[in-house]
Amino acid sequence: MNRRVSAAVIRGNNILLVKLKEQDRLMPRATWVFPFMELDEDSSPRKEINEFISKFGLKYSVTGKVFTYTPTESPKLTYFLYVLEYLGGEPEVSRFFQAYKWVPIKDITAYSTSFMDGEVSKYLNEISYKEEKGV
Repeated sequence: MNRRVSAAVIRGNNILLVKLKEQDRLMPRATWVFPFMELDEDSSPRKEINEFISKFGLKYSVTGKVFTYTPTESPKLTYFLYVLEYLGGEPEVSRFFQAYKWVPIKDITAYSTSFMDGEVSKYLNEISYKEEKGV
């Protein structure tokens, strides 16, 4: 079983996506994704995502919201997705990824849906709705 930990870094009504440097063998249709890393079998997802995202030079807080899911196109892969609130800093992702961009949450499905399950989509839609309505 393959395991990955990823981060949904949210800045207002935008979310951080990174562009892969090369095709992902487990999710070949993915190009723009949440920042992620592979996990060893004995690794703590929470500890690893904190260390990984800190290397980007971002200031953030962990919201406490975590999703665990298996992408439909890759049933041997388990994702741990931590939702992080952006507090500052300019992402320096070039050691790991080709590029980054802040994408409006409402537009995320234009980039890819292969890295999200229904619960993640629902959660992001709620955030987008609240931001648009000023709730």
